[in-house]
Amino acid sequence: MKHITFATAILYALLFASQASAQRTPIEKYEVTPAAFEQVFLDHVQDFPCRTIDLTDSQYWGQVDKEGKLYGYGMFINGDGSQIIGKFRDEKMIQGITITQNSALVGTPSFYASYSLTTGRLEFIFKSYERVLMDTKLQLDYGFVIMKYANGDQYVGEVYQRKRHGFGLYYYANGDCWFGQYNNDIRSGFGALFRAGENIEIGQWEGEDERRVILIQEKAEE
Repeated sequence: MKHITFATAILYALLFASQASAQRTPIEKYEVTPAAFEQVFLDHVQDFPCRTIDLTDSQYWGQVDKEGKLYGYGMFINGDGSQIIGKFRDEKMIQGITITQNSALVGTPSFYASYSLTTGRLEFIFKSYERVLMDTKLQLDYGFVIMKYANGDQYVGEVYQRKRHGFGLYYYANGDCWFGQYNNDIRSGFGALFRAGENIEIGQWEGEDERRVILIQEKAEE
C-alpha cells in the first residue's frame, strides 16, 4: 500500500477544497433586475439632468426629475464619510451600495447583502425581513474589498472567489468613478460613470466597451 505523506495529504485537501469551491455557484445575495427592466429605467431617466445638491451634512451628485426630486443614478457623500451610490426613485435609493463606517450593504432596502468592513466578509443576507447568517465555509468565497492598481486606479466592491463579481465602484486615478456590476472580473451590465467635476454617463457596458451610453448634462442652478 502506498503511504501518503502529511505534505501530500495537505496538497490533496487543498486541491479538493479548490475544486469544491470552483463547483459552487454564487448564492442569491440580492434581487437581480432583468435586463429588460434595466432598459425601461434607462429609457425613463435618460432625459433627467444631473445636479450637485448641498445639504446640511451631505452632498448629492446625480440625476433629478422635472420636479427636482432625486431620480436616476446618483451618489450621496455624507459628512461622516458614509456613502450611498446607486439608483434613486422619488428621493429614495432603490438599488446600490451603502457604505458606513463598519459595513457595506449591497442590494435593495428590503433584500441586501451585509459585509463587515473590518474583515471584508459577507456576514448575513437580509431577505423577507429576516437576517440569514452565512455559513463559515461560504464566507471564504465572498468579500467586499479594496483593490489598488499600479496605475493609481482603485476598485471598491464585491468579489467572489477573489475576482470582482457583483456591485462595485471603480475609481480612476483622474477622479472619475464608475458604479455598476462585474461578472467574473469583467464589467458587465448597467451603471453610471461619474466624471470628475463634470457630467454623468449612464448606460450599459460590456468590459470597457460601451453598448449604450447616454451623456447626462448638468442642470444649472435656478
